[in-house]
Amino acid sequence: MTRVLSLLRHDATWLRREPAPLVTVLLTPCLLMLFIKPLYSGALSQLGYGDADGAQLAVPGMTGMFSFFMTGLVTESYFREHGLHTWQRLRLSPLRTWELLVGKAALCAALVVGQCVFLFVLGWAVIGLRVHGSLLALLVVMVALAVCVVSFALALCAVSPTRRQAFAVERMVTLSWTVFGGALVPTELMADWIGWIARFTPVYWAVGGFRKVVLDGAGVGGVLPNAGALLGFAAAFTALALWRFTMDKDRRHWA
Repeated sequence: MTRVLSLLRHDATWLRREPAPLVTVLLTPCLLMLFIKPLYSGALSQLGYGDADGAQLAVPGMTGMFSFFMTGLVTESYFREHGLHTWQRLRLSPLRTWELLVGKAALCAALVVGQCVFLFVLGWAVIGLRVHGSLLALLVVMVALAVCVVSFALALCAVSPTRRQAFAVERMVTLSWTVFGGALVPTELMADWIGWIARFTPVYWAVGGFRKVVLDGAGVGGVLPNAGALLGFAAAFTALALWRFTMDKDRRHWA
């Protein structure tokens, strides 16, 4: 555990020196929530929520979308070790593979939960979001989402030969999940075949869990299927990461 904490502190130091990526994934969804909230009022009326004002879709949607953009914190940390030629030292250290994976993922997992809390608090304070359900249920979805995000990031590290390729796959997959998963437009308002595809995206289950709590007043029991689906995706991503990850293979940073 001491070695894991050392890796976490190392990455936290780098993040303090270069906070721009973290600031970007915090500020961008804030601005988008402000602009798209009015657009969702009509959509909520169509879904049968006549007293909602749009914040109930804007905040969960932007939270689900931008959580997966946090994967870049893990992939950058991993590929930076190769770019700075410090990976050899990690290989020669007594660090076990699982300790490396946990150490590289732990900070991002905490930041994803913090990002979710920040966006919901901001939604409540600035655009009038009201949560009708259990705050504990919200936290359950946030934690499951964080586990899913970091496991996806580790899978990207395991299969991508360069940081550039990991970045491209991260953006393409995240944007696809966002569109098909209902983060921008509720799946109930899209074609039936899109709604069927949506169930195969983690964003669908994350956003759906948030909306259950915010709109329908769900408790912990109500979001367990959503949290379970997110953890199922996480298990698949983790299995892929463990299968393909090796300490002996050198990777390239951006070159």
